[in-house]
Amino acid sequence: MERLYIELEIAFNESTYDLIYNTLYVNGLNSILEENGTVKVYLPEGESAHAEGIKTELLKSGLIKEKDISIEDYANQDWNKEWEKTIEPIYIAERLVIYPSWKRNDIDTTKDFIPIEIDPKMSFGTGHNETTRLILDQMCRYITPLADKYMLDFGSGTGILSIAAIKLGVERVVAIEIDDDSIENAKEYFEINRVTDQITLHQLDINQITESGFDVIAANITSNVIIPNLSVIYSKLKPGGKLFITGILKEEAEELINHLTKNNFVMRELKQQAEWSAFYCLKK
Repeated sequence: MERLYIELEIAFNESTYDLIYNTLYVNGLNSILEENGTVKVYLPEGESAHAEGIKTELLKSGLIKEKDISIEDYANQDWNKEWEKTIEPIYIAERLVIYPSWKRNDIDTTKDFIPIEIDPKMSFGTGHNETTRLILDQMCRYITPLADKYMLDFGSGTGILSIAAIKLGVERVVAIEIDDDSIENAKEYFEINRVTDQITLHQLDINQITESGFDVIAANITSNVIIPNLSVIYSKLKPGGKLFITGILKEEAEELINHLTKNNFVMRELKQQAEWSAFYCLKK
């Protein structure tokens, strides 16, 4: 039987590019094909309402017009293979290069980049999301190997932050995640990147783990998860410990800063890109 998809195609320009990508990410669409001035995503045939909802959301911005968006039925499109062609290695802070397996031979070997191999799958965290790039940039600049030996990766997704931490000199990482797909993907990527022996992976929430005394906690997660857990995060960190947070929308930044202050964290850096914010803080 012929398999059908819904193709959502959106024309972009410099002023709308970030808005379109962030709207797609927030709506759970990470497999994005970009070509000839448009972005395309493919949804199962039963998700026409989802596609229409994204269209309505974009039109409400006022930056995108009806003529810029089309929704069509599409038969037998092997869209994942087409999308894979658009994925390129990502270079971060002149220290890390994150690449999919099919680009292994294409990475820049002329500099001392630390390689991390991640294939975009069901779980979040590939290096191609602004939030992941933001927090990795801060980790590259502020993690100190001799001082920062023990890290908690809160909401680990693919495990990319755990892998990066080990590659940047952290000795041990505890990674926690509750999603089944993410747990399986993280295990795979720990093996591929040869860091399994240095990472303990739990399918637990932060309130359920017994480990504490972390030098670093990194969390690429939403504000509705971070804010209620700030007191627990504080208790898990050593005095002077480092906290990296992203996954926070720009309009949520002020609220999170207020909660960080109330929970005795000192802000060191707020970095923003597109619609997202990343925070580097210290425990008092």
